[in-house]
Amino acid sequence: MDILEFAMQMELDGKAFYEQQAAATANEGLRQISLSMAEEEERHYNYFKRLKENPDDINGVFTGPQTVKKIKNVFEQMADNPGGMQFGNDEISAWKEALKVEEKSKKFYEEQAEKEADPGRKRLFLKIAGEEQNHIYMIDGVLMYAKQPQTFADSAQFKNFRSLEGWGQD
Repeated sequence: MDILEFAMQMELDGKAFYEQQAAATANEGLRQISLSMAEEEERHYNYFKRLKENPDDINGVFTGPQTVKKIKNVFEQMADNPGGMQFGNDEISAWKEALKVEEKSKKFYEEQAEKEADPGRKRLFLKIAGEEQNHIYMIDGVLMYAKQPQTFADSAQFKNFRSLEGWGQD
């Protein structure tokens, strides 16, 4: 299978997963995070599609920093309202599954970068891997809040996520 086709399918699967999570939750914060993640996956898909149609178009515009900022605002609200968002076991299980998927995606893109001879495409795969790493940080934050809402604002995950502001702005 063509690597770009495979990447496109991974991104579509991720988008569908996050849209499903958004539809399944009554929790507005989780819904916002899920929809932001779905939008991010769709942007990745569209970029790979453009790259497939025009292999020389390696200058992708990534919006990870905007997504980080949007989700950071949701995390700030969560930190200000410990216990304000309740999580069911199904939601926690779904976010744990999302974490596994994002870790797998990050590894996949890093492996593709290692195999890639073209420096531009190599940078592309590493950039996407970096965006997947930020998805991992976001999901880690969700899971940390779900486990310990009262101490979330003081957690290393929350502090690390807050430090991501400005990430990817090169």
